[in-house]
Amino acid sequence: MNQVNFRKYSASDRNACKAAFKSNVPRFFTPGEVDDFEHFLTRLDDQANPDNPPYYVLIVGHEVIGCGGFGRKEESDAVTFVWGLIHHDYHKKGYGAQLLIFRLSEIKVQFPGTQVILDTTQFSYSFFEKYGFKTVNITQDFYAAGMHRYDMVLEH
Repeated sequence: MNQVNFRKYSASDRNACKAAFKSNVPRFFTPGEVDDFEHFLTRLDDQANPDNPPYYVLIVGHEVIGCGGFGRKEESDAVTFVWGLIHHDYHKKGYGAQLLIFRLSEIKVQFPGTQVILDTTQFSYSFFEKYGFKTVNITQDFYAAGMHRYDMVLEH
């Protein structure tokens, strides 16, 4: 595996993040979520917006191959992951694990002692289980027909 670096997202990362996202449709994201992700990136492009969550890119060599962030869960004291993904061409090479570990370490610094939660699909929940997340609820067909939502909590 090549050297990995992380840095905060900037508007110049937009196209690489969109390409990474689209590489994961329809297996991990629905076609309808492409617009949602693009709206999220548009919001991030306004770096003066204090409501933007911490969001990072994962770089291998000089190429952005993944992105992800975290933020306070609305109406909760918990922190949740925000749009975490690795370009499909780089799956199964350890980059997703590095992105997850990086985000967890940043959460510990920025939100010490805060519960960490996430929602994902049946296609990804077992990945998160390897890092201490436990499924607490499953909602059938939540994202789309055949794409179920798994709500998970990090156990300490």
